[in-house]
Amino acid sequence: MARRELWLALASVEGIGPIRLNRLLARFGSAENVFDAEFSEIACLPQFNPVLASRVLEIGEHLGTFRRRLEWLENRGVEVLCVEDANYPDKLRTVSNAPPILCIKGKLGRIGRKAIAIVGSTQPTEIGVLTTLELSKSIVQAGFTVVSGFARGIDTSAHIGALSVGGSTVGVFGGDLFSIYPTENRPLAAKVCKSGMLLSEHLFSTRPTPANLILRNRIISGLSVATIVVEARENGGAVRTAGYALEQGRTVFAYDWQNSHRLSEGPRHLIRRGAIPITLSRLNDLQSRLLNPELFTVQPRNSSLVEQLELF
Repeated sequence: MARRELWLALASVEGIGPIRLNRLLARFGSAENVFDAEFSEIACLPQFNPVLASRVLEIGEHLGTFRRRLEWLENRGVEVLCVEDANYPDKLRTVSNAPPILCIKGKLGRIGRKAIAIVGSTQPTEIGVLTTLELSKSIVQAGFTVVSGFARGIDTSAHIGALSVGGSTVGVFGGDLFSIYPTENRPLAAKVCKSGMLLSEHLFSTRPTPANLILRNRIISGLSVATIVVEARENGGAVRTAGYALEQGRTVFAYDWQNSHRLSEGPRHLIRRGAIPITLSRLNDLQSRLLNPELFTVQPRNSSLVEQLELF
């Protein structure tokens, strides 16, 4: 495997995300070969230009910065994985825009095929919180890990529900692992690390901006065999997560609320376009679906649902 600092350097080049990085590796074969390439060879690649080529070659002159950052993170209990590492999460690796690197803190080394995402509003109703707690407990009792985004509201409730019954949970950050947001979740972060893990694609200090939070959602769904949307506005972040899940060939569930609350809009929108409806009264049915491995092979995409979600 390439020296880890070479991977980290490539993944840190401004303007080069997972897709462009894959183009570099496909063309040159390895991270070492990228830094040995000629300027013109990089600049002429599809979706590249002279500015990006110069950034790639320039960052190769600063590998010491990445070696020092690796040491700093390791001294603080953070494991840094590259996408080609054997213990990189298997489900996430199959995603076309999988993060080239992951920073992980905690005890859950391999997520495998048994993780379910629960997502929803940061300002849920009381019944939404209670429903999320029950869903999370049920999923853990069926033998699954709960994945969510560590935000206020539904995400926090999903993590708490999993921990309350001795389960494992994964919190995916939109910033770096040391910029815990919201700050009141710092005690929760410590608890998650004891039986699960915290995860970020950001090597250096990074704020959880709206753009970073949206990108984080592809990781939440990518780690999971299915995504459950509890409460959300029709154009909310949880509906975007459902869109990522569909693009990744994963199953989407949505809570079947029988009310007209604005936070029922997102789940209703998803159900109308093909998401599987669930309720607390049918938890046994949900567990049966989750435990049936045939549901988690790559399914033909519901074109109507995907097209609608892509509008957001």
